[in-house]
Amino acid sequence: MVTISPKQLLIWFSAVSTILVLFGIVYVFFGLAILPVDRGTLSPWEGSIYGALMMGWGTTLLCVGRLAFRRNDLALMKALLYGLIVWLVVEAAISLYFRVWFNVGVDLAVLALFSVPLLKGIQLIKKQSLLFEKPHD
Repeated sequence: MVTISPKQLLIWFSAVSTILVLFGIVYVFFGLAILPVDRGTLSPWEGSIYGALMMGWGTTLLCVGRLAFRRNDLALMKALLYGLIVWLVVEAAISLYFRVWFNVGVDLAVLALFSVPLLKGIQLIKKQSLLFEKPHD
């Protein structure tokens, strides 16, 4: 039986995640039309994929966000905040480019709704860590 170390698992997960990000970059610049899909199917399929991505990302935010707040985990809160910023800033920029104005507003609202509790949580954790820091000799 092959034994896989935690470091190897981290490398594996990081590599797959990086590939996903790279495909996202390709699709941002070239769209899904580069794929071998009938043009009549492309639009409804894109909508379904967008919905699936929202469900998956929403589930990730729900699970990881609850864990971050329950554990008072500064690193997890920052990671969530960075992911949200990348998602919503890129999406808003693309929406601006294509002049889909309502989505720019939606992106800004969603960013604010997620950022407020994360930034407050980060601020509280930093404040707590200062309170419990040992004085220097």
